[in-house]
Amino acid sequence: MNKAIYIIGIVFAFIFIGICGYYAEEVSSARFNALFSSYNYSDYSYGGYSSYDSSSSDLTMEAGLWSLFFILFFITMNLIGLIKVKTRTSKVISIIGLSFSAIILFWDFAVMASPGAMSFDEVSPAWIFFALTMLAFAIVGLIQSVRYANRSSNTRGTVKTVSADSSDLLDS
Repeated sequence: MNKAIYIIGIVFAFIFIGICGYYAEEVSSARFNALFSSYNYSDYSYGGYSSYDSSSSDLTMEAGLWSLFFILFFITMNLIGLIKVKTRTSKVISIIGLSFSAIILFWDFAVMASPGAMSFDEVSPAWIFFALTMLAFAIVGLIQSVRYANRSSNTRGTVKTVSADSSDLLDS
């Protein structure tokens, strides 16, 4: 089961990067259009960001909700990796992934709480970096999961002695 979760995590990381790029471009375009369409030349009043607030805030809220789905999945992936795979590398990667996911989760709640003050095109580079990090963690987790499954299936019912010089560098 944990191997399937890591494979889904790899696919979701690519999807999340695409969604972040799409919404960053849409929000940036909405802000740019609002900047040039907000001028009212008849009474010399610069209309502010009323159109920016409505379209860009809606897109930011929508992107925040999509991000929430992916962030919660990555938290689940790291929790399963922490519980199911018993290698040191997997535990360290899962703890770092959970910490980073918690930071991004709180940041996502801040974006959704005030989408007019903090737009998605401003935070999307951090989201893309998070997705790339989770991609790397999912790949390492998949490798560790396969190694742990092979090691535990080979040692069932037998007592295996390990010499001091045959330790695995990744599991030390």
